Amino acid sequence: MLKSARLRLFIGFMLLTIAGVYWAFFGTPQPLSTSTPDDPNRVDFFIRDAFITKFDEQGQIEHIITSPLLQHFPVQERTTLETPFVTLPNDTGDMQISSDEGFMLDDETKIELAGNVQVIDNSTSEVPWVLTTAILTFLPPENYAETEAPVLIVQGQNRTDAIGMKAWFNERQVDLLSEVRGYYVTN
Repeated sequence: MLKSARLRLFIGFMLLTIAGVYWAFFGTPQPLSTSTPDDPNRVDFFIRDAFITKFDEQGQIEHIITSPLLQHFPVQERTTLETPFVTLPNDTGDMQISSDEGFMLDDETKIELAGNVQVIDNSTSEVPWVLTTAILTFLPPENYAETEAPVLIVQGQNRTDAIGMKAWFNERQVDLLSEVRGYYVTN
């Protein structure tokens, strides 16, 4: 009789232990997220390995955007881009813009880029120039970009430092705003 009581007690203890271990690892079930439609952090779609090509009215490529992860926030009317890479095709060579992160408005009229922003101009010159900054606002319809952050432009062994910049990519014109210093190597 005593063995039977001990056996029942042992079995009950084991069942409670198994239930406790299960609860400790898996917890109680959580209800699914019930975010409201006006929640600004609600993502309505995402794309992995995104490849977006925008064409103009004549069927020519305006720009190409690639990103490992794209997330759309409908309330904010914007899309976040993880390590975006933007290509601007041109008759004289492509221009490429990359950064650690970015976001663009739903109508693609403005792209904000941040973290290790690089603009590489592969135009007709033999040595491309590379512009580096921390943050950049790019307006695709105008092929215009600007920043108030420090800027470094390197072309071969030449370099130019400045604070702030405005760039018109179609005209291949860059205006440096202040504290401009240039270092040029002569041959």
